Amino acid sequence: MGAPTVDVVTPEIVEMNTAEGREMLSGQVQDHLGLGLDEFLERLDRGEYDDTEDDAVLRLVMLAPFAR
Repeated sequence: MGAPTVDVVTPEIVEMNTAEGREMLSGQVQDHLGLGLDEFLERLDRGEYDDTEDDAVLRLVMLAPFAR
């Protein structure tokens, strides 16, 4: 009896340009915070989300580089 085989699935990698990143994040920011993207980024830059423990906001913060 041989060892079981495992199929390796490699995910497709899709690169976004800045406009596509802004569009993606803009919708999520509007849905979760009710803000426009520029206002969210300004608040982020001012440090308003530095101490947040809100998982939804943390996800948005991690996605912010895609919009810059």
